[in-house]
Amino acid sequence: MLQLPKDLEDQELMKLCRQGKADCFSELYRRYKKAVFNTILRLVDNFAEAEDLLQEVFITLYQEIMKDRQIEHFGGFSRRVAANRAISFLRKQKYTLVFEDSHENIVEEEAEDEGLFEMRVEEVKKAISSLPEGFRTIVNLYVMDGLPQEEIAGLLGISHATVRTQYHRAKKKILSLLQKEAV
Repeated sequence: MLQLPKDLEDQELMKLCRQGKADCFSELYRRYKKAVFNTILRLVDNFAEAEDLLQEVFITLYQEIMKDRQIEHFGGFSRRVAANRAISFLRKQKYTLVFEDSHENIVEEEAEDEGLFEMRVEEVKKAISSLPEGFRTIVNLYVMDGLPQEEIAGLLGISHATVRTQYHRAKKKILSLLQKEAV
């Protein structure tokens, strides 16, 4: 087994992987498996299924590397592949992601909301997990995975306005649940 320098950049690891050095892909897996798994688990919500999808995602990533695809940021790319795979899995399992297609004007109430979002992480996770599937998916992709709302709209096949509306409603629901917990 080849001993890899710890400071190798992802780009160099992918280049060496294309040259047949399997340890380089193992290093990429080691670096990103946790983040990829967490992305999947937040969407699929079943540990065993998330583990299976993790393996599928890394097979896809390996294939993309070997096709000589130019991947600028492996970490971000791997999480996007994971989100796509998880959403595809949910669709195949006949999970219905329900989105209201309402385009009402949303007045941001950021100033008063921000203080409430500083609650303990476990309470927030619990509140997010209790959201309906559609809300939970958008919150996880936007907040946890940092995907832009426009990209989420494309992934889910809905409008950007719907993503924005659903995110706002999910945030209000989370705040409501957290306020109930605090009482």
